[in-house]
Amino acid sequence: MSELSRAEQDEVVVDLAVDVETLSEEEFDDRYSKLDVDHQMQVDENLHEFANGAVGDEHWDSDS
Repeated sequence: MSELSRAEQDEVVVDLAVDVETLSEEEFDDRYSKLDVDHQMQVDENLHEFANGAVGDEHWDSDS
């Protein structure tokens, strides 16, 4: 497997953000695993923001 270019990884980050509700877990994980750590962190942040919006409270995952 060849590494993705930075531009290709940027595109995967956008695709994962846009398609988060429609991708199967397997497909999401496959695309996610092809990203470097910095791009995975971007996806993680996007998912957290998505969850904040879905729950309606940005502090839903805090201990307090």
